[in-house]
Amino acid sequence: MQERRTFIRRQVDRDLIQRYHALIQRIQQLETRVGEEESREVRHKRRRIIRHLCHVNIGLPIRYCSDKDDVWTVEQLPLKGRLLDLSAEGCAVFTHQSFDIGQNINLDIEVSGGKHIRATGAIRWTKHLPEKGGFASGVQFLKVNKDDTKVLTQFLDELDRTIGL
Repeated sequence: MQERRTFIRRQVDRDLIQRYHALIQRIQQLETRVGEEESREVRHKRRRIIRHLCHVNIGLPIRYCSDKDDVWTVEQLPLKGRLLDLSAEGCAVFTHQSFDIGQNINLDIEVSGGKHIRATGAIRWTKHLPEKGGFASGVQFLKVNKDDTKVLTQFLDELDRTIGL
């Protein structure tokens, strides 16, 4: 009789452990699914692909000093580029020139309605695209004034309402 009770308890314990492992596995599957949905939502919020005409003028600050002076002069070297995507935190641009990671650039982004967003940003990543003959670079905005931030927010809200079309 005692052996039978011990056997039944052990079987019940095995069944509970098996259910416990099945429950843990199900929870992990649900967490993975929720995590994927959240990451999709985060990516959607963070990045908006430009599906209509936006122009970007890129200015590369160049500092130089004349021979006899100790005075540094800063000028803008204009570069041609194309805006690939845009978010409140930064953008991606396509250029024929490569940038160094950490390098600062000045951007003048013309959005719909002829409005401009002027920002200073830092290159955070760059990728060579030999099939396109250039480079894609990620820019994190470092400085955007309040008026331009308002224009950027309105533009991104409009993109969300119209699905970028």
